[in-house]
Amino acid sequence: MKPINGVNLERVNYFSLEEYIDRIHLCKNTLYHVEDTSKEFENYIRFLRSYDDSVIVAHLIESFTHEIQYSNMVESHLIKPEDINENNIFFDSLTMSHNRIKKLHSFCQCDSENFSYDYRKDEARVSYYEDDGSEHIFWYGAEPEDIKRFMDDFINIYKENGLQMIDISPFLKAALCHLLFVRIHPFGDGNGRTARLIYDMKFTEMINKLYGTNLKISPLHISMSIFMNQPTYANKINDIYFGMNYDSNDEINSFFDFLLNMTDEQIHYMTLPESKFKLDRMAKMYQDSDQFIDPKTENKMRLKKFTN
Repeated sequence: MKPINGVNLERVNYFSLEEYIDRIHLCKNTLYHVEDTSKEFENYIRFLRSYDDSVIVAHLIESFTHEIQYSNMVESHLIKPEDINENNIFFDSLTMSHNRIKKLHSFCQCDSENFSYDYRKDEARVSYYEDDGSEHIFWYGAEPEDIKRFMDDFINIYKENGLQMIDISPFLKAALCHLLFVRIHPFGDGNGRTARLIYDMKFTEMINKLYGTNLKISPLHISMSIFMNQPTYANKINDIYFGMNYDSNDEINSFFDFLLNMTDEQIHYMTLPESKFKLDRMAKMYQDSDQFIDPKTENKMRLKKFTN
């Protein structure tokens, strides 16, 4: 049945994700919110572009490290920051494929005892246990035999460049990819962390197209805000019916609105006087140093890696 108070006990057999998306109609509030967030993001990009490229890239590297830390804190998962660079996490490519998804997941699960490189073969359910030991189930992930078909659809949707607002807005398309991945739940664990990496990848890819940049790291992250709003984040996902039998348009719009709020919050943080002071200090440090001048230095090579 359709979720009631965040509970959906139907098993998820394959259905067309394209048909599911075609049924989404953006409400006026969502459209207005996208417009407002886009304007604020434009101001943030202008703020960043007032700095030298070296400062911008160093800032993006640092902010991405914080993103990974907060994303893992959402699920109380620990990972060493140096693993980001060692595993080349989406610094090499923003393209999407089954192998790419599994590589992202392997990074998220690198210290897990129950890690598997492949899509799960067992049932997945999102639930919690009451004090008496009884299990409260919110929803099931896709049936194991249908995961590959769902993920084929997911990859096509990730790559698709449509003309609807949901396809041309980086905020909405990244949010949609995040939502679909979580509800398919293709792995036994680490789905949320992988979904947030995919959100960043799709957002970065679309920002590159809009602004003519060649970034490999997202200019904005939202996991810190998600971490501070975990119950609402979970509820927004739990309340969405993932299937074709019922309409979840209001709930999907509510999820979009929530992630837009998280984006607004991060834009605010990134443009505070404290952030400007930090970037100014970084710019002064680089101005007084030759570490970004010699093309043979390690830092210069890192810059080329992240921007080329």
